[in-house]
Amino acid sequence: MPFQLKEKNKLLKKNINNLKKIRNIISKFKCVAKNVIYMKNSFNSDDMDTPSKSLEGKPKFNVEFSFGTYQVKTIRNSDPLMNNVKKLRFKSFFDEKTPNKIDSDEFDELCDHLVVIDKSKSNDYVVGTYRLLYRKNEGIEIKFYSQSEFNIINILNKKSSLLEAGRSCVRKEYRDGRIIKLLWKGLATYIIKSNVEYIFGCASFPSSNYKRFLSQLSYLHYYHSPSEDLQTNPVNNLKAEFKLISKQKINNEKEFRSLPPLIKAYLRVGAYVGSGAVIDKNFDTTDVLIILDTKKLLKKYSNLSKGLTT
Repeated sequence: MPFQLKEKNKLLKKNINNLKKIRNIISKFKCVAKNVIYMKNSFNSDDMDTPSKSLEGKPKFNVEFSFGTYQVKTIRNSDPLMNNVKKLRFKSFFDEKTPNKIDSDEFDELCDHLVVIDKSKSNDYVVGTYRLLYRKNEGIEIKFYSQSEFNIINILNKKSSLLEAGRSCVRKEYRDGRIIKLLWKGLATYIIKSNVEYIFGCASFPSSNYKRFLSQLSYLHYYHSPSEDLQTNPVNNLKAEFKLISKQKINNEKEFRSLPPLIKAYLRVGAYVGSGAVIDKNFDTTDVLIILDTKKLLKKYSNLSKGLTT
């Protein structure tokens, strides 16, 4: 009898332990479920096959390297660094003199964020950033920010992995070219890891008064338009209505030099610019759509990783 009782106690303990394990597993599943983003009309069930939509702080594609005192890495929206990223974006896009306001929207949750940190200042001193939204292949319904300004159906119809790169900015006192080069090295590393074929995203002229940029916009149309299968157009309600300046009146070198630095950087690695422009009164900018076949960028990848001290 004592032996039978002992065996029954062992069995009871075993069952209790098994029950605890099951409860722990269920608890973990509940935790994961809470950390997954479900957005109406943004994802279908086929796209929920990785932890990339979770808010656990793990980037879809991890990039991390250092150059001198600078650290470059990808983070998610849940990372504490994002507060400084959003403050930098607000200062860059809206008001340099307002220190604590943030620029934030619903796309931040869905993206990897590429950041450059100056560790000579502090471990959270963000001096540059890029926002990266990845689509694995055709058929996965992801809403891109660019679609709020441009008709990008030709890009979306590509049977390709896509990357939207946006919200790029650099702290004012660091705009000497070095941080942009670090961001581009990080971007190229991300492209290699994700096997992306096309990058696109909005780039801006610094005023919503588009008439100031008619020469530059005409230059982009004549010399940097994509092929028809990549062509994009502004959405009608935001479209800047203007007449192109004749090609004979365009001074190529002068107009290229007068372009915003980020647009020039894209063109130097072979980017195209879609048709027309958009008036963005919220940001007080005139926007164009940049399209880049990553093969062109990767051909110059070695150049992006050199010359960082200049």
